[in-house]
Amino acid sequence: MSGYRTAESIYRLALTCALALGVAVSAAAQEFEICSSMQPCSAPRAVTVGVETTLPIVWRGRGHFDRFGQVTSEVGSFTVDNTASRERLGLVRQPLVERISGSADGQPVNFTLNETLTVPAAVSRRAADRGASQLLYIRQFSINGMPVSGVQTIRLSAPLPNAARSLPEGQPVTASGLIVRQLALRFEDGTAVASVARSEQLRALADIRYDRAGLLEAVWEVATPSTTRGQPVFRRLHSAREYLGGGREGTLRSPVLPTDEAGLYLLRLRLLQPSLERDRIDLRYQVSDRTTAASALVPMLRVNGPATGRALDSATEFRWRPVAGSHAYQLELYDRPPSAAEPAASSGPGRLPAEMDRPPATGMLLPGNSDRTHLSAGVLHRLRPGGVYYWRVIAINSDGAVVAASPVRSIRAEE
Repeated sequence: MSGYRTAESIYRLALTCALALGVAVSAAAQEFEICSSMQPCSAPRAVTVGVETTLPIVWRGRGHFDRFGQVTSEVGSFTVDNTASRERLGLVRQPLVERISGSADGQPVNFTLNETLTVPAAVSRRAADRGASQLLYIRQFSINGMPVSGVQTIRLSAPLPNAARSLPEGQPVTASGLIVRQLALRFEDGTAVASVARSEQLRALADIRYDRAGLLEAVWEVATPSTTRGQPVFRRLHSAREYLGGGREGTLRSPVLPTDEAGLYLLRLRLLQPSLERDRIDLRYQVSDRTTAASALVPMLRVNGPATGRALDSATEFRWRPVAGSHAYQLELYDRPPSAAEPAASSGPGRLPAEMDRPPATGMLLPGNSDRTHLSAGVLHRLRPGGVYYWRVIAINSDGAVVAASPVRSIRAEE
């Protein structure tokens, strides 16, 4: 009997110790947490489906540390299911290490770990293929040797299995919520005007500001010198279909523009989807034979304003005297004083260089019946506040040749 009681006592003691140990382990497990319900973790912006995206993320934690502690993690994984049987869509083998100082009064300490995370295009596509609208990024951390899991929630901008940065013509895509706010054209060198030789390669860029995400459909169209001498007739040059997702800005690149015929060309980008109030965005460029030397001199084109040194703003009016036989005028603004492309062999009164040693920083190409202009908003946007610029006006004939040029004058952009 006494033996039975002794065995019973031992059993009760063991059970008590086991329960106590269990409580201790449970309490210790509660000493540390990462991305808990009180401190949830989520990526600062969405990831575009099918596009590799880099995000700055922050792991937020809390725990008790005697004097100091160390938080480490060797690997992370992507999934759409936070269950024990979750499927991994990809791994990130990037170690994280952070040394944490404890508080003097024994209170819990908040800590953070920063990570620059790259979400591969294939991972977001796999998530979208499973119908997910968000991606989970999970890391197993070790805090003073104790395992603690953390989960980051990453939104997908559109769970589209066929979404891509550029889509071939004819390929279907699901509903678009894209809203285009602003569209501006420029040439690849950043200028708003271009004058090139025949057969010289030239491309344009369209800078797009937008909200939401979806498919952009547009058509590049061009009018050649055979029609710009009268009523311009535009023909299709290239169709563009591009899926715009994460971010708020994008750029479309035109195909190589035609330059096989001398004269004035008009280029525009016409939006098909979505619409824009100003649905015709135009650029002009001039193609010349350039059979004469770059240092050729032409008659002086006389300008009537603005006065040298005055402040340049949206109300400033550039004025000049018309030149007979002009098919277009080009107002050029340089950010440095330009000079003739080559020193002229001889010079006479009233004659100035046709070509300068560098392209203008910006400017405007205007019809041949113009004799004045204000700067467009796009040109003004390219000017540095308070910067000094140098401007001139040139007259161009129907063959693309410069037939007159004004003297170069300085002007200061408004601050």
